Order: sequence, then structure tokens, then C-alpha cells
Amino acid sequence: MKNASTKRTSLTPNAGADGQPSTGDSRASQQRANRRRNRGNVSAADWGTADPARIAAAIVAVSHLGYAIRFGYTKDGGAFAVGIIGDGEPFTEFTRPSEDIDLYLDGIVDDYGK
Repeated sequence: MKNASTKRTSLTPNAGADGQPSTGDSRASQQRANRRRNRGNVSAADWGTADPARIAAAIVAVSHLGYAIRFGYTKDGGAFAVGIIGDGEPFTEFTRPSEDIDLYLDGIVDDYGK
């Protein structure tokens, strides 16, 4: 006989209140948009907006010294992420889309260039 105080639990992972799977992707997407809006930059970072010649110049400047450079985004897509590997301890620097990414790339060329 079933105990009256036993709660029924769902065996569906990530189930919502109605037993249907929750929409974690859309919720995470909305949270990312909210964070960007709160920071004052509604648009996400996009490497497509950077000058390709400046990206190439940064690659040449860093790799000329035998280092590696990595281009990416923060997890929420709210900022550019540039990592330098080989210059001591690897590190990643972050630049918001509201800042001038081309100016940042020029700085890399100045720091690591000839």
C-alpha cells in the first residue's frame, strides 16, 4: 500500500514544474542578454568587426617570438578574449565590445612587435 505522505518525483532530468524538460538554453541566453544590457553593451562581441589586417599583425608579432595567441569570447559572449601562451605564465585578457578592439590589437603589436 502506498504511503500518503510520499511525494511523487519526476525521473525526467531538468524537468520543469509541469514535468516537461526545462528550456535551459533559452534561459541562459536571456541571462547573457541581461548581463550585457546591465553593462551597457547590448551587442555581443564579434570578431567579424575587427580589422583582419590588425588581427594578422597581432598573430605575426606574437608568433615571431615563438609564442601562441588565442582568440575567443567570454562564456556569455559579452567580451573578446585574447590569450597569449609562451610568455611566462599563459594569460587571457578581456575586452568589451564597447571598447575599440582594433586599438587593443595595435597594443599587442606594439608590445610584441620588433
